[in-house]
Amino acid sequence: MRRIAGLGIKFTGEIALTPKPGPSAQELETLKAVLDEAKKVGVLVQVHAVSPQAMMAAVDAGVPLLVHTPHFGWLSFENAKRVAAAGVKQLSTIGFGVPVFGVFADDNKPRFRDGMPWPESILDGDGRGEEAGYKAVNARTSWDAGVIYGYGTDTNYDPKAGLEHELKSLNLMFSMQDIVKLMGPNSAAYIQMSDQLGTLDPGKLADLVLLDGNPLDGYWNMLKTKVVLKGGVVVVDKR
Repeated sequence: MRRIAGLGIKFTGEIALTPKPGPSAQELETLKAVLDEAKKVGVLVQVHAVSPQAMMAAVDAGVPLLVHTPHFGWLSFENAKRVAAAGVKQLSTIGFGVPVFGVFADDNKPRFRDGMPWPESILDGDGRGEEAGYKAVNARTSWDAGVIYGYGTDTNYDPKAGLEHELKSLNLMFSMQDIVKLMGPNSAAYIQMSDQLGTLDPGKLADLVLLDGNPLDGYWNMLKTKVVLKGGVVVVDKR
């Protein structure tokens, strides 16, 4: 943690916890030591918790940031309320178990994020793509419980295709008003930049994306970039 802080890095990478049957006592002891040192040097700890039991163990340990929505089992509303009460922020990544089309081949065959056949290639999957259902419903449970829930994706292919896949998945459980909030102020809050990003307000960074269509009419309009401004300067212009 001291080395990370010395490099000017404000966040850890994903610290994994065993999802099933849950993290061991030794894992949690190590995690608490990491959290203790991180607080001393001002580094925020992010945890890769992909089951409700791992997620709640992380929350109980004092982890501030969760990079995933759990996909091994159902998250109860009571536990989601505990996450919200603790002020823990969470990212989506709900496209993890949803089949990908058109990215790796135009053969209309469902694929996992690595291009292998879906659902049998889902990492540590329980069978028949159950993870897609768990992620989507657990996402809405977190949201309805008041968790600050932002955008994240677990893909390593073309970024625009990854954005489209995650937005398509989110569209199943969230309204476009929800998705705009999720993509904007909630994601800014997750990266600790609410004072600079997330909304159009005086004094914030003039980092803007102008779309060729109203995003409230459908997530697909969020893929139609016309103009990009960085620091108030036009860096992309497709008008």
